[in-house]
Amino acid sequence: MAEQKIDLRKVRDFSQNINDTFVFIKQNLKPLLGSFLGIAGIFMLTCSIFNGLYQSQFGNIFKEIFTNPRKQVNPLDMFGVNYFLLIIFSLVNITAMQTAVIAYMKVYSNKDELPVFDEVWAEFKKYFLPILFYSIPLYLLIIVGMIFCLIPGVYFGVVLIPFPIVIMVEDASFGEAFNRCFKLIKQNFWPSFGIYIVTYIIYSFAAGIISFAVTIVSGLLAYFTTKDISTTIGIATSTLTIFSYIFYVVFYVAVVLHYFTLVEKQDGTGIMQRIDKLGNADSDFNTIQEQY
Repeated sequence: MAEQKIDLRKVRDFSQNINDTFVFIKQNLKPLLGSFLGIAGIFMLTCSIFNGLYQSQFGNIFKEIFTNPRKQVNPLDMFGVNYFLLIIFSLVNITAMQTAVIAYMKVYSNKDELPVFDEVWAEFKKYFLPILFYSIPLYLLIIVGMIFCLIPGVYFGVVLIPFPIVIMVEDASFGEAFNRCFKLIKQNFWPSFGIYIVTYIIYSFAAGIISFAVTIVSGLLAYFTTKDISTTIGIATSTLTIFSYIFYVVFYVAVVLHYFTLVEKQDGTGIMQRIDKLGNADSDFNTIQEQY
């Protein structure tokens, strides 16, 4: 059956955001996941490998503790090369996943047909590196806020979540996007906080159920094959990580939809666009075929 194309540029309350998140994913499942995995997949895989290597190293440390309790273990051993490589590739990976989802939804909002991979890839290439470099000072700001007092860190985290969306959708500079985030969140902090927390819990719960089952199977196979607990931990953790990344789409689709809600509350651009199109039969949203 055919379903009407979702209008991204409108005000949504909490329940509408959650509902439209799953409707959007359902309607766009094949092209959205195709673009997401096709673009961000290599970053997800690389990050999962480094995460597995670090967890394997971590497992070796615990193995030494249990097999030889008298042996002195230096806590700094946990902060080796693999640890810092994991941090770097985690930052690159989260940026790639964010940018891929935003690129898809930006193309979606600007045309009447479903986006194709080349269109999403063009947007990704244009904004990936700027968003990656811009995110470094933002994360440092949030970390500093967390260290000195938890509340400022949480506040900055909520305020700056739409930052990469503003960069891509509005083609803004760093300063423009930074200021825009604070303007959008004004008088909308708690609704935003609620949507981000609930959708993140949904993402974590969905990812956890499936990933846990897959991780148990891969861990058991690795253990009975290698008899090495550190290798088992590494393989199981890598499997868990890469499966959990796929469900990240749920969280960030909700984040992008909420961004459009904040923009509509402040600017009303979607309403103006619909008014301009009144009487134009060709401007009605086309129906699209469900993708599975």
